[in-house]
Amino acid sequence: MKNLNWMIFAALALVLSACNKAEEPAGEDLLVLEIATATERATVEPEALPRPIQAYVEEVLFDTYLETAFLVSGKGYELNLGSGENLFFDLNSNLLEFRGPEDPRLGPNGPHGPCYRPGSFGNPVALERLPNAVTRYINANYPDNEIRRASVRSGYFIVAIDVPALLLFDSEGRFVEALSPIRHCQDCRPVDLAQLPGSIPAYIRANYNYTTFRQACARSGRIAVWLTHPGGRIILVFGREGNLLFVRE
Repeated sequence: MKNLNWMIFAALALVLSACNKAEEPAGEDLLVLEIATATERATVEPEALPRPIQAYVEEVLFDTYLETAFLVSGKGYELNLGSGENLFFDLNSNLLEFRGPEDPRLGPNGPHGPCYRPGSFGNPVALERLPNAVTRYINANYPDNEIRRASVRSGYFIVAIDVPALLLFDSEGRFVEALSPIRHCQDCRPVDLAQLPGSIPAYIRANYNYTTFRQACARSGRIAVWLTHPGGRIILVFGREGNLLFVRE
C-alpha cells in the first residue's frame, strides 16, 4: 500500500510540475518579458532605430509620439509612447505582443502599459482604401487639405490631414472626434500657455515663434506641449521645473 501511495504522489507531482511549466512564458511572450525586465539597456535616439521600426512609428503611430526607446543587447527594443503604450520589437524589427498570463515581474499593467488593449496594435492603410465616408467628410469639412496618412487600430481609422489635424472615424467611416497627439489614457491635466511653469512660455516664443500653441498636458512630472505650423507639428516635453527634455516632430 505504501508503494501505491508513493506512486500516486509521484504521478501527481509530475502533473503539477507539467502544469507549472506550461504557465511559464515561452516564445514571443518570453522575449517580451526578457526585454521588459532587463536591467542593462541602452538608450536609443529615435533616428538611430532600425529603419523598419522608424517606418512603423511614422506610418502607424503618427497620432502619438515616441518618448523613449531602449535596446536590450541580444534581445530587442522597447519603445515608450506618449499615449502610455509600450511596444517591443525583436532584433529583426518584428513587432512583438505579450499574450501570456499576468506576471508579477511586469507590474499591474503588464509589459504594454495601462493603455494597451489586446490586439490594438495598428496597421497603415493605403489612402485609396479608406471608406468613402471618410474622404467625403474630409472633403466637406477640410476642403483645402489633403490626407497625409491613415492607420487602422481596433477597428477605428485614424487619419492625419495637413491642417495639421488628427481625425478618428469608426469602422463605417463615421467621424468620431478630433485627436490630440499628446493625449493619454490616464489623467493628463490641461495647462494653458500662460500657466506653463518657469521659462517655458519664453522658450517657446524665442525658439518657435512661427508656430501655433495648440495644447499642453501635465502628467507624471512631465509637461508635453503641442505646437503646429504649416509644415506639421512639434512636441516639446519639459520636466516639472520647465527644463526641456526632448523634442519630437
